[in-house]
Amino acid sequence: MIAMRKNRVLGRRVYQPTPKDIRRACEEIQATWSPRKRAKRDRGPRATWWTPPMIRVSDLVEAINGEWADSPP
Repeated sequence: MIAMRKNRVLGRRVYQPTPKDIRRACEEIQATWSPRKRAKRDRGPRATWWTPPMIRVSDLVEAINGEWADSPP
């Protein structure tokens, strides 16, 4: 059963799924996936540890200054 909770601000009942509702819906959707689609969507454990590369601000400033120096007035 889908949880319906009363919105305190508007006084109406609105759909606010619980974590259990969300998990159940995800499992229902994933049950329809083909093996190919499942493999395509699987990022594996390594994806959870990815972080964007570190960039030094001084490198950005140098790059911007270099672009300004190369551009015509």
